[in-house]
Amino acid sequence: MAVALKEDFQRALDEQTKEIRELVMAGLEQIKEGKSKDFNTVCDRLERKYRDEAISN
Repeated sequence: MAVALKEDFQRALDEQTKEIRELVMAGLEQIKEGKSKDFNTVCDRLERKYRDEAISN
């Protein structure tokens, strides 16, 4: 039972890590396209999104 829970936890963690990387890459792409001039602004927006999402879940 503990092994199954550990595997489920690891799978969820891996999925979240992948999603975070995709969002960071999307933010970097926005900077390259000139949609945002400040990396800190992009990071702040991502942080707010995840903080709000974590609260709503």
